[in-house]
Amino acid sequence: MPTTNTINHLALNCRNLAAQEAFYARHFGFKRSRTFNAGKADEFFMLKLGSIRLEMFQADRAKAGDAKGGEQTVGFKHLAFDVPKLEPVIEGLKADGIVPDPIIELPQLLAGFRIVFFRDPEGNILELMEGYRDEV
Repeated sequence: MPTTNTINHLALNCRNLAAQEAFYARHFGFKRSRTFNAGKADEFFMLKLGSIRLEMFQADRAKAGDAKGGEQTVGFKHLAFDVPKLEPVIEGLKADGIVPDPIIELPQLLAGFRIVFFRDPEGNILELMEGYRDEV
């Protein structure tokens, strides 16, 4: 029997902490909920949206080189968000210079189910889901 029933957070190493925080705040409504080691070189923080948290760390610049986020062969694939309608969110992304992939219609899986993929400013793959419902 599990001893927990809640995911606390997903952690991201960021090349540009301020830009990532601004992106997730502007497009999804995340707000900073806690700052650790404030004002120090190893400062990191939590962003929160409802019960979901993103923990944001500064990537080690010496090791990061020109690396970008994205799907890993094993491990992280993408992060998905429910939205009531895809198009308004897509328009907001485009206004910030982010070009999403084409919308994928999936009525064969679930009536009214539509998705679209795009990348955040650091290359992490994100998905928007319209019309998703669990079976149970």
